[in-house]
Amino acid sequence: VFGLRCSTSSQASSMLAFIVSLVAYTDPAEELYGIWERNMGTNRETKLQTQYHFAYAQHLAPYRTRNNVTLLEIGANTGDSLYAWSEYFSEPGATIWGMRYGVSDSRMKKCRAGAANCAKVHIHDGDQSSARDLRALVAAAFGDAFKAPATLANHEWRRAGYDVIIDDGSHVPAHILFTFTELFPMLRPGGVYVIEDNAFSYADKPTTAYGYRVGHRGGIGRPTTDNAVERFKALADIVNREECFQDLDIVIFSEAIDRAVFQVAFVSGLVFVWKKTAAQQAGLAGIPSLRWTSHANGPALQEYKRFLEAGKHVGEAAAP
Repeated sequence: VFGLRCSTSSQASSMLAFIVSLVAYTDPAEELYGIWERNMGTNRETKLQTQYHFAYAQHLAPYRTRNNVTLLEIGANTGDSLYAWSEYFSEPGATIWGMRYGVSDSRMKKCRAGAANCAKVHIHDGDQSSARDLRALVAAAFGDAFKAPATLANHEWRRAGYDVIIDDGSHVPAHILFTFTELFPMLRPGGVYVIEDNAFSYADKPTTAYGYRVGHRGGIGRPTTDNAVERFKALADIVNREECFQDLDIVIFSEAIDRAVFQVAFVSGLVFVWKKTAAQQAGLAGIPSLRWTSHANGPALQEYKRFLEAGKHVGEAAAP
């Protein structure tokens, strides 16, 4: 760079701007970590010790520049994580919603993200294991009349729907599955749904999570309502269906939810589920039938169906 000659003042200015940008570069994960440190006060240890900032910085980066991005976090607690998200999604049109449960106004932390960012934050009280409360949350954000549009191409998605949903609530697997079934349909096309802190899916002995009993039917490899991770693992077969197994006739959450899932990713403690865009859905649906898919409908499939059914893994997520 330093050996280049600039023949005009505009070229010199461009080169200087480029050099300044290199010097000013901040690693995206470090930037998010710093935002959490500034906003989360005494609660920052859990969020930071899990090292979630690496995955979040990678997967949420495309949403930072979206117009009027809307984020929902289940498990608002004392509000500090919402304030952090309001700074991270710094576009003026961003809206940050949080659902809190059992936390009084007097326990809420003061927002330190700046007046403009703090004004983006809205908090709704409710229980994530209650369909009525989850639907009231959606109504508070988008109006009583809002229902998830039947198609991904519907123009109504421009007006309403979440771009990012984060479940950092009770961490009870049955609650996680129930909340996903209720709220994933409210995610905009191309949006992402994130589940944090999935350790209780691996509990194979009775224990408690925030006062709830868990682990009596869970454990690694057990596809029950006490193991949310196994349910999301099964979506791997769903996202492969269009090319690899077009006549696969299992249902993991619901036919509509399954057909809308584009991608699933697992990062330590986290699950990310992306919703298709209309273009992705149309393109994948147009994949021609491939000759080798006819060899997949055999005894292994029947055995897998029995395995899923034995774990109450097929169909709608059971309410807690």
